[in-house]
Amino acid sequence: MLVQGFVVGDQRSHNGFFLLGDIVLPGETGPRISARLMDEEAHLLLEFDGNRIRENPGRCSIETTLNGYRIVCPSGDALIEVRTEAFANGYLTLIKARLFDEHGRLRVETRDESIWVHGEEYPPLTAPISEARSIRSE
Repeated sequence: MLVQGFVVGDQRSHNGFFLLGDIVLPGETGPRISARLMDEEAHLLLEFDGNRIRENPGRCSIETTLNGYRIVCPSGDALIEVRTEAFANGYLTLIKARLFDEHGRLRVETRDESIWVHGEEYPPLTAPISEARSIRSE
C-alpha cells in the first residue's frame, strides 16, 4: 500500500526502535526519514533524524547512491537503503531494510518493492510529524 508517510515503533521513546517516513512537504524532492535502528541482539546501531546521524555506536556509514543513500554496517551489510524516484505528478520513496526492535524482534523487512511491518500496526500519517512536534521529547 502506498502512503504519504508512516511511522513504525515509538518515535517519542528515548531508547526504543522506530522508523519514520515523514510526509514530504511541497517543494521538497527528497525523503524525510528518521529512525533508531537496532540489530537482532537489540543493540543500538544508529539513530538518525531527518537523514542526519545523531548517534552511531554501531559505526555505520552512509553511502550515497544515484537516487538516494544506504546505511551500511561495518560488516558491509546494508542496514537500510532509501531511494526516491520522480514521476510526472510527484515523488515516490522506496525503502529496503531488515530492521529489529529493542527486544530483537523483526519489525520491518523488504518484500518485493515494499516493506512489511511485523507486530503492532500504525495508521498512515495525515500530517508531517516534523512540523507538528519533534521526533523526541527532550
